[in-house]
Amino acid sequence: ESNGKKKLSKVLWVLRSGRKNKFWNEIWNPIFMKQIITILILFLSNTIIGQENKALLGKWKVIEIYNNDYYYKVQNDSIVLSEKTQKLYRNKVSQQDYKASIRGDNREVIFEFRSENEFYYFFSEKAISPTFKGTYEMINNLLFLDLTNLANIKIKKEASFYFKDGNLHFTMHLESNNPYNYTLKKL
Repeated sequence: ESNGKKKLSKVLWVLRSGRKNKFWNEIWNPIFMKQIITILILFLSNTIIGQENKALLGKWKVIEIYNNDYYYKVQNDSIVLSEKTQKLYRNKVSQQDYKASIRGDNREVIFEFRSENEFYYFFSEKAISPTFKGTYEMINNLLFLDLTNLANIKIKKEASFYFKDGNLHFTMHLESNNPYNYTLKKL
């Protein structure tokens, strides 16, 4: 017999024996399909998280910060105090002192995210050592921070973030339950 006839008889034998149907039945088996879909979802989510993690890496400078007490726009050095804060600091001198402390605490703050999930918080670009350092774990748009401050005190924080117009928007609860909302620009 010729080569072509052998191939044709083999194909006919597979079709008659039902082997091809068994193969397709195994592939379209609901359990098998669930496994394939689960693997694809895990692969795609890790790819997306990896991309977001890469976008987060680098040094970020604070350009705006707001919380329940004030709004501070670093670029034009404007600070607006909430009504509650204005009542707390009733006269202009105490309000100016408070605004000066806000500027001192926030004007040159740098957030740095490094590979290997390292996190650093500097009071300024010129600072030699970070005010806070530690590690972070990213799950979706949440960061779980394991930090140590200059006094070697360990702190755990949770922060949410998203990117908009090339800026990083970062919300973290600090000492109080007052959320601090940062807008950061990549350096």
